[in-house]
Amino acid sequence: MDNLISIITPTYNRGYIIRNPIDSILKQTYLSWELLIVDDGSTDNTEKIVGSYKDKRIKYIKQKKKDQAAARNKGLKMAQGKWITYLDSDNEFLPNYLGVMIKTFKKHKRILYILPKANRTLELFAGKKLIKIIDDSVDFPSSLTIKDIFLRKLHFDLNGFIHSVKIRDEGIRFDESISVMEDWEFIMQIGEKHPENFLYLPVILYNYHQRYGGDGIVSNTSYKQWADIFEHIYQKHKNDKLMVGQSWYPDRVNKWNKIEKNFKKGLIPPPHLFRFQK
Repeated sequence: MDNLISIITPTYNRGYIIRNPIDSILKQTYLSWELLIVDDGSTDNTEKIVGSYKDKRIKYIKQKKKDQAAARNKGLKMAQGKWITYLDSDNEFLPNYLGVMIKTFKKHKRILYILPKANRTLELFAGKKLIKIIDDSVDFPSSLTIKDIFLRKLHFDLNGFIHSVKIRDEGIRFDESISVMEDWEFIMQIGEKHPENFLYLPVILYNYHQRYGGDGIVSNTSYKQWADIFEHIYQKHKNDKLMVGQSWYPDRVNKWNKIEKNFKKGLIPPPHLFRFQK
């Protein structure tokens, strides 16, 4: 179908929450979609929960444990849509998300990729119990360029991001050598190749829950890993045209290395508590 949208949802042991993104997609006002749930080796009841949905637009793919980037690449490979978007297994689209995206692409013919705003919260968990929430929606500006994303003027996240299948067909993929920020590195690949084809849509269209503690990927990354991944991304993109004027390197690398040293000295809390310090 010409205007089919493929939605890629990677998941791992999220049977207890996987209904949230699925149900939000079933509530969409735009109906021409396929949902690719790529299970990255779950050992819980994820497959049973997904199988309880009888909608043929929902497709379940299971692979051996390879991490999130590989799961997204698997979804990219199998996507049949003209447009491809992403929704993690703990987040939700608002009911008009897909419809607004289609209308926006039709209105702006040259645009290949779009980022909308989110209701974003930072959520601290003890196991599966939510114990604290911080509203982080203020991070989204009223205007944004692709260069701003290169310069880290926004904490970019893949949820709600949508792009033409042309991006996939050009061979752009997620970097499977890094465990976090592979989404930021992904849009940097796109931006370097298509700097004039980005659109920021300052309209809230999805709920993004950034989980700390429990099974949250971001908070289970060590401070040293953050430093190493910033270094990796910089070395990979330092010669990109849109990197001119950047000021986050080497500051971010030095910052996280310093925090790691202070953590080892007992002066800094573990990563999952870092954003919740008073």
